[in-house]
Amino acid sequence: MICRGLLLRMEREGYIRLPPRKFTPHNPLANRKDPRSAVVDQSPVERSIKEILPITLRQVRRSADEHLFNSLIAQFHYLGYTQPVGEHLKYLVSWKDRTIACLAWSSAPWHLASRDRYIGWSAEQRRRNLHLLAYNTRFLILPFVRVPHLA
Repeated sequence: MICRGLLLRMEREGYIRLPPRKFTPHNPLANRKDPRSAVVDQSPVERSIKEILPITLRQVRRSADEHLFNSLIAQFHYLGYTQPVGEHLKYLVSWKDRTIACLAWSSAPWHLASRDRYIGWSAEQRRRNLHLLAYNTRFLILPFVRVPHLA
């Protein structure tokens, strides 16, 4: 893939000319649509942390509520929504019947030199322990939720 990307870039910049494509494989991910907008109650939630306890975390990946998670991230997260790569989990955080936050986690990259140096593990330790790491890829408290210390 890296070589293909380099060749395409060199062609775009006029350094080489590639032969015409013989065939373009079907790629359903290339034309993926943005998540459809979900309608949620956006009336302000302004309370103390004690007033909203207990809260509920619900794993929604591969459930009927996954579209709600995707839509809220697309609408309100500064990075927007992109389909996660690899293993991942999506959670909706609720208070009573109101969704107040979204959390997403994904598997860690195989090689990340700065992380590995910080942790201080060897290549063998990384190989044995990488499955124990998860990356928080999205964290969103909805903008109409104002609860100090909720994060």
